[in-house]
Amino acid sequence: MAYILALLGGVIAIGALGFEAAVFGALIGFLLGTAYSQGQRLERLSQEVIRLRTVLLRGAPPPVQPAATAAGAAEQASEPEKAGRQMPEELDFELELAEEAPAASGARPGPPGGQAKRQPSRTSANIFDKLTALVRDYFSGGNLIVRVGVIVLFFGVAFLLKYVAEHSWVPIEFRLMGVAVAGMGMLILGWRLRSRRVLYGLALQGGAVGLLYLTVFSALRLYSLMPAPVAFGLLLLFVVLSALLALLQNASSLAILASAGGFLAPVLTSTGEGSHVALFSYYLLLNGGVLAIAWFKAWRLLNLVGFGFTFVIASLWGYQYYRPEFFTSTEPFLIAFFLMYAAIAVLFAFRQPPNLKGVVDGTLVFGVPLVSAALQAALVRDMEYGLAFSAIALGAFYIVLATLLFKRGGSALRMLSESFLGTGVVFATLAIPFALEGRLSSAFWALEGAAMIWIGIRQERRLPRLFGLALQLLAGLLYLEDSRWISDALPLLNSHFLGAALIALGGLFTAFYLDRHADKRASYEGWAPPLFFLWGVTWWLAAGIQELDRFSSGSDEWAWLLALLALTALLGEWLRVRLPWARIWWITLGLLPALAVVALGLWLDEPHPLVGAVTVGWLLAFAVQYRLLYRLDAREFSARPLWHGGSFWLLTFLLTTEASWRLDQAVAGSHLWEMIPWGAVPVVLALGLLTIGQRLAWPVQRHILIYNIQVMAPPAVYLLGWAMLANAVSPGNPWPIAYLPVLNPLDLTILAVLLLLLKWWQRIGDWLEQRGVQAGYYFAGLGVALFFWFNGMVVRAVHHWGGVPFAPDLLFRSQVLQAAIAVLWATLGLSSMLAGTRTGRRPLWLAGAGLMGLVVLKLFLVDLSNTGTVARIVAFIGVGLLLLIVGYFSPAPPRRIVEAEWTSKEEV
Repeated sequence: MAYILALLGGVIAIGALGFEAAVFGALIGFLLGTAYSQGQRLERLSQEVIRLRTVLLRGAPPPVQPAATAAGAAEQASEPEKAGRQMPEELDFELELAEEAPAASGARPGPPGGQAKRQPSRTSANIFDKLTALVRDYFSGGNLIVRVGVIVLFFGVAFLLKYVAEHSWVPIEFRLMGVAVAGMGMLILGWRLRSRRVLYGLALQGGAVGLLYLTVFSALRLYSLMPAPVAFGLLLLFVVLSALLALLQNASSLAILASAGGFLAPVLTSTGEGSHVALFSYYLLLNGGVLAIAWFKAWRLLNLVGFGFTFVIASLWGYQYYRPEFFTSTEPFLIAFFLMYAAIAVLFAFRQPPNLKGVVDGTLVFGVPLVSAALQAALVRDMEYGLAFSAIALGAFYIVLATLLFKRGGSALRMLSESFLGTGVVFATLAIPFALEGRLSSAFWALEGAAMIWIGIRQERRLPRLFGLALQLLAGLLYLEDSRWISDALPLLNSHFLGAALIALGGLFTAFYLDRHADKRASYEGWAPPLFFLWGVTWWLAAGIQELDRFSSGSDEWAWLLALLALTALLGEWLRVRLPWARIWWITLGLLPALAVVALGLWLDEPHPLVGAVTVGWLLAFAVQYRLLYRLDAREFSARPLWHGGSFWLLTFLLTTEASWRLDQAVAGSHLWEMIPWGAVPVVLALGLLTIGQRLAWPVQRHILIYNIQVMAPPAVYLLGWAMLANAVSPGNPWPIAYLPVLNPLDLTILAVLLLLLKWWQRIGDWLEQRGVQAGYYFAGLGVALFFWFNGMVVRAVHHWGGVPFAPDLLFRSQVLQAAIAVLWATLGLSSMLAGTRTGRRPLWLAGAGLMGLVVLKLFLVDLSNTGTVARIVAFIGVGLLLLIVGYFSPAPPRRIVEAEWTSKEEV
């Protein structure tokens, strides 16, 4: 009913008075609906009370009332009954009923069974829950009409004063006097009702103090009817009065209502004109009242209300009206507000109950320096070194304050002291880049976010942790938004590098602290440590690369990049040994992939990878990489073969590309010399690994199987593929020297590849045979590669000596090539048959026999002049394969033909 009437009242108000009256129409409708609902509820409660009294008179024990019924019945209880227990309708803005309770002579009976209801812990409720409870309790508990009525009355009087100033003919002195008299009457009535109707009396007192603030401020600023000393004297009196009333009645609700009304008075009566000095002086008095109350009570919500109103309204005023000539009249107020709320943060930790003493209000501890630094940056942005001096002053203030708290507060205030010390160190650190360029706000935000993570873990509060994570991400976005650069900035000592480095530091600290206290974080926060670890590493590398791009060029930039990666990996390894943090292990492992990316970039960007100072960079990088590999041996690491192999392969790639470039420069005009190192260098390195490398105690002997199998396998496959490809596509022109079969660079390199593969089998043959790999298959593959190499040599000889162009169609049509191929195949076939006969190897003999058959078929197919080249090739290969398959499964050759060869000595 209440919500329906609220909607209806808002619609009627819009139609009658305009959109401005919609809020008041909705409130009036809501009040009417609530009053109707409460009337119905009171009628039901009255009937319940009558029934319970009847039961008591009969002598039966009364049934236990539900909490809701008991709370409702409290309104209908007699005055003597109310005087003897705690009032349930006391406003509880901080979820601390004990602090709100007036002094009473009795105790409210607890639930059945004598067990007191356990209040939720301070750490389990975040600020959103508290605000929700505040609004819900305010508009649902007690006398709702009084609560809403006070708010409507305050806003109505404020609008009335502003309206009559423009449209009324009644002297303003009488109007203000009437409002003041009404306020005093409300205050007296609320004080008289403080013991009988606690909530009603507190609401009247809070609204009355707000009206008095409104009246005096209007007389001073809007109408100039009162001298400033008199006005501020009255305002000071009201501040003291409201503080005394709140303390005497132990009611934070009264202090909050009075303070909120005082802070809202200038906003509601503002006309866009007037002195900002008067405004800030007025706010200084109000904050003095908040500070005075903080001396006696730890009312957190009151502190937050004052902090929020002061700095939000000051920021809005600065955005709209501030000019550089206002600096001398605004800077003192900013300093005063900052000192006040720094003191309030300390008092809050001091005034906690003994079991909670030292608990830190993270919003004030970190919010006050953050907001103050932002406002100070806006005030001194046009002053040279203004921000640097401000950072030094703030840093010194917090370091001194932390030192004093360490000495006088002891272990109870250790958390607050550590927070202030960290804030002071941050400001002192930022003074250097601020002095150089005056730009590091985003970096400060990132460090403040990391500090919020720290305090959130220490106090087991989720909201500060979520705020800290969001603040760091926002800091990164703000950093990227500002693309300005000062041309005379020093390397490393500039806000761009230091800002990005501090953002990286904040991200890495966040990941470390969340990992270290994984038992205290929520389940949904599991994504944060890996994300912010990657965030921190990325910002660190980006900061370094940004500096390299601005202060170096060409090959020097690549050299410095290699040094950056190597030093980062060393730093990560140093931290890994000293910190109980497993995730930092990935910085150590990340060096090899990073070096691979750099090698690829160098290959694409520079003519060769060892140009200029890059050679020194590679030496440093490989020294660090193998040092880290040596340290990896001390722990279990499943990917060890990949990292050892990757280091060897990367070194092979660099030497290969360098040798290729140098040979191409030395012998210009021949592509063969550029191609040879791609086979020769890996052959030399692999052969050295299989021979001289076997004598190295580390890393080869310690990981002998890794180097002989996993490390050698990819180069072996690559070299075999390279040999077959080069044999098929390269004419092998060795210019400027003459071409000779076999004795030319290409054929010698292919021969070296085949010999290397034979040497590799000698090393790993036994190990492979133990795992079911037969030697026959391996050597069959080598035999096929040898066969293709012989054919390639014949083709190249015909090309160079016979003058046949190196083109597939022309070569296949060449009678010289066909005859040479036939002779080669026949020679190889007869040799294979003879070798198979003498060694007793049936597959070798069959391969030779099949090859002889292919020679016959080839000569026959070549004579088919009407058949195209492709068809002849297909027929040639198909028939040859068919003969080989049939020959393999056919019976052995007749014994009488090769009786002596196939019979063993024992049989003879």
